[in-house]
Amino acid sequence: MAESFPLDAFALDDLGALPLLESLTSGAMVCDAAGQVLYVNPVLRQLLGSPSLPTVTRLNDWIQPLPKVDCAFCLGLPDGEPTPLHSGFLRSAAQPAQPEALKVKIKHSPLDHGSVLTLIDPFSEDTTLTQAHSDFVSTVSHEFRTPLTSIKGFADTLLRYGGQLPDEEKRRFISIIKDQADRLIRLVENLLAASRLSAGRVELSYRPIPLKKLLEKTVESVRAKIMAQQSTVPPRMFHLSVHPESIEVWADVDKLEQVFINLLDNAAKYSPEGTLVTVRAEFLPEDDTQVRIVVQDQGPGIPAELLPKIFTQFYRVESPLKQQVEGTGLGLYITQSLTTAMGGRISAESTPGQGSSFTVIFPAATPERQAMYQRRLSASEVER
Repeated sequence: MAESFPLDAFALDDLGALPLLESLTSGAMVCDAAGQVLYVNPVLRQLLGSPSLPTVTRLNDWIQPLPKVDCAFCLGLPDGEPTPLHSGFLRSAAQPAQPEALKVKIKHSPLDHGSVLTLIDPFSEDTTLTQAHSDFVSTVSHEFRTPLTSIKGFADTLLRYGGQLPDEEKRRFISIIKDQADRLIRLVENLLAASRLSAGRVELSYRPIPLKKLLEKTVESVRAKIMAQQSTVPPRMFHLSVHPESIEVWADVDKLEQVFINLLDNAAKYSPEGTLVTVRAEFLPEDDTQVRIVVQDQGPGIPAELLPKIFTQFYRVESPLKQQVEGTGLGLYITQSLTTAMGGRISAESTPGQGSSFTVIFPAATPERQAMYQRRLSASEVER
């Protein structure tokens, strides 16, 4: 297509532009300089769910740019200049006031007489995955570089000036080196876990697990980790409630502990100082063969449109805290994968500015399952 061609709303066909626009495999919309819709091609009508020219006739009624995109034309601002290429959301004809979860690439091209041609293409899964892997490589590179820089810096200082440093300072440097090495180990373990889960290579050993005891152990583990990493920061407060206290879950103990560590660690990392992380466990009221555990924080929260993505591999929610909090976007992916592998399910609810709530549901250790476990133990004793 030429860079621009003469366009008049009443003479598209006469100028030969209409067949070209009708045959495009991309969605196409033509607007005047004020953003008034003059034409919508068949592909875009299908994406919009509208068989004919929309009754809503302004560009900004159908397209919403991403929050970080400053396209005055898409926003419908007077005399707004279009940003040539950016991303956004396409709204449906059924609910023109609400953005659908269809993310699109938007390309504006100026035409003669001040009109604008807008090409719209949905993001393909391949494009999204490529971007996710690109983001992952960038994040992992940063996550490796930070601890490695600390380890090298403090090790070089000890080698060069160790004889001149007081013992207390040497111990502090060695402690930092150990903490950063532990951080690298956690990163590698998460990468290996994600690889095994993706390949379906997860071995599970089920047994009845006293839930209150495991949650208490997990809370103390997360609290100790935070204190070790941020000795000058008051520990996050946790409130644990298990009712009844005798609840037992049917799961793999190591994998279940990893699920709770990931959820509690995530809640603690994103919770401001002085706030409370609440953990509640109970039988489902409608089904006492299922146990519900809820981890609730008072952090910044997650926008509703991003909630479906948070369990995606490598994904991290854009947040002012993102650069302050270590992570690769694997924790919730691993948590969901382990939960599903053990016959459970996980969901999330959040209100921006008011915190997030993660709910996991696991099978309870019913009398039948406990009896099965005892028979398995007895068989193992006989074999030995």
